[in-house]
Amino acid sequence: MSPFRFLIDAGAVFLAGGIFLALYNTLLSGVEIIVKTWRRTFVSWAGRRLRAMGVIQEKPYQAHNELDWKRLILLIATPGLAIAVQDFMLSPLVLLIGLIILIWINFQQKQVERAQINEDAEAVALQIRSLMSVDHSLLNALMKVKLPMGVMNHAIEQVASRLRMHQPPAQAAQALKGLPGNVTSRLSALIANNAQLTEEIQEELLVSLEQEAHRQKLVRSKTRQTLSLVRGTIRLLQGIVAASVSFVVLSPAWRDFFLQDAPHRVLLAVMICGVVLASLYFEYEVYQLSFGEV
Repeated sequence: MSPFRFLIDAGAVFLAGGIFLALYNTLLSGVEIIVKTWRRTFVSWAGRRLRAMGVIQEKPYQAHNELDWKRLILLIATPGLAIAVQDFMLSPLVLLIGLIILIWINFQQKQVERAQINEDAEAVALQIRSLMSVDHSLLNALMKVKLPMGVMNHAIEQVASRLRMHQPPAQAAQALKGLPGNVTSRLSALIANNAQLTEEIQEELLVSLEQEAHRQKLVRSKTRQTLSLVRGTIRLLQGIVAASVSFVVLSPAWRDFFLQDAPHRVLLAVMICGVVLASLYFEYEVYQLSFGEV
């Protein structure tokens, strides 16, 4: 092979390699642009919608978000069941029931968050009573309180921070304002009026607050133990009813029976609504007994 031919072949190889690398780089750049556009438009929009519906749970005092599987399954299953029913009356009813269940899930979450704040407030009361029996400084006691990450832990840190900056106790106690619970309100009042209390009165109030916290914990524990069987029975009945209703609206024979005319449609709709409302009523009563103030 002549040197000239070798140079031509080598040039052709390098040219092909350059073209390949250029195309590869262009493809990567195009894919990167598409991915960034996708993330900035659809993914960002979908994330906002899922957060608004509560599917993605933002934890203000935690570094990560959580996916609510109950909401996600409900948002997928409800439209799917409505499409599978294929009826001008029952399909909107399925969507309405799905919306009611979603609202109920939001209510459940708020009740659980409220109960957690109450339990954390009781833990604060018990710890402050123990800590102040050794060190009579309220600020030192608040700084040594140990709580899981959450609303109450953040509020106690805010109170301690304000007291360290020599703010008046009444102003520092504003961090607890708006939080639910009898123990929380009494704890806030104790902190706000701490400067005007003598050691004897402060000790009496701490003992009273500790006793109230003990009583709340004991009554709540007994109530939940008593209602655990009731809650399990309700869950079992709900599962049976949901399976029965799904079978009725999807089974051809039962479907034809209930959808043959308007009176049968209304009868099925009334039965479904009655079952859903009764289920929600019993759920509400159980939650009130489990998480309500005692």
